[in-house]
Amino acid sequence: MNTVSRPGSPAGLRDANRRRVLDAVRSGGAPTQAEIALVTGLAPATVSNIVRDLGAAGVLTAGDEVRGGRRVRAVRLVRGAGIVAGIDFGHRHVRVALADLAEPTAAAGHPAPPQRTELRADLADGHGVADGLDAAAALLDDALGRAGIDRAALRGAVVGLPAPLDLATGAVGASGVLPGWVGVPLAGRVSEHLGVPSSVDNDATLGTLAEQRWGALSGVDDGIFLKLSDGVGAGLVLGGRLYRGPDGTAGEIGHVVVDPGDRFAAVCRCGHRGCLETVVSTRTVTAMLAPLLGAPPTVAEVVARARDGYAPASRILADTGHHVGVALAGLCTVLTPRRIVVGGELAQAGDLLLAPLHAALAAAALPGTTRTAEVVVAELAEHAPVLGALALALDRCAA
Repeated sequence: MNTVSRPGSPAGLRDANRRRVLDAVRSGGAPTQAEIALVTGLAPATVSNIVRDLGAAGVLTAGDEVRGGRRVRAVRLVRGAGIVAGIDFGHRHVRVALADLAEPTAAAGHPAPPQRTELRADLADGHGVADGLDAAAALLDDALGRAGIDRAALRGAVVGLPAPLDLATGAVGASGVLPGWVGVPLAGRVSEHLGVPSSVDNDATLGTLAEQRWGALSGVDDGIFLKLSDGVGAGLVLGGRLYRGPDGTAGEIGHVVVDPGDRFAAVCRCGHRGCLETVVSTRTVTAMLAPLLGAPPTVAEVVARARDGYAPASRILADTGHHVGVALAGLCTVLTPRRIVVGGELAQAGDLLLAPLHAALAAAALPGTTRTAEVVVAELAEHAPVLGALALALDRCAA
């Protein structure tokens, strides 16, 4: 699980087709191969080959059944095929979720995330790799114990990090919010620490994948997922596909400079002044109220005070939305997305953030490019990155 198949490559096409077949089986319960071909648009021979390969891998099984007086060959997920883990690291937390490879999703309407065991633990500010991985391993063991699952059933894990990553090595880039992790080649380190095949990915990318699979980007061909937390990042869906860029670092919107001319602008951890993240991160938002309140509030407290009419809190959230809208304007002018999904901790501000964001976006983008762009709050809330990790783990272990 340490490599990524590039979209458009033979391996990428194979993985995408396998995922489509698995999604059809998960949502359809026990469809026939003909029904799978109809739903996925794949050729019957392609479906047959995928079902055969996944049968050999112990993920699918095909058997004869009688339906409506005629015999059909139904395809089912194999219970007990294994468990996968999604792990999401933040600046001060780690979240672990477990799902069964054979867990079905909703058959009608909006697909639902898999049923799962999910746990969260706090981490020390500025924690290092060893401490973070120790905490993740302990939380993973706790989750397995609560679910009554033997560790031997764990097939693989995907780890999300709030940092740019070299997808070939899993090394953490310098502009992430985890300074103690910079330069560490995590792909092998995580596998060794957890004892199962593992891979790493960017948390905003994983949040985008989850919202595309089960949330507000479902059915959207061109969209943007924006994660506003301690770190600020984005994920892109272009032509119905998750877009990573040639080196996997597409979407680092937190390092778009929004105030280039002010020599007093805050210096970002990437080395530039006036980056979006320096003015809209949760740490910045809460710190601005500290002089008035005596201590930095939580984001939830900022939102609650704004809704109660406290003018400083309202102004800070409005300014935050404005800065984000200005930064998004260039992306919208170039990409003309149909939906912008705002996630991360600041998304709980709702319209207090989204209304000024939309106004700034409309004012700064090329006229007409945002006319059909919806701006909505993420449906999966703070669970999006860990659900994206689960989605990727399910795909890769089944492939």
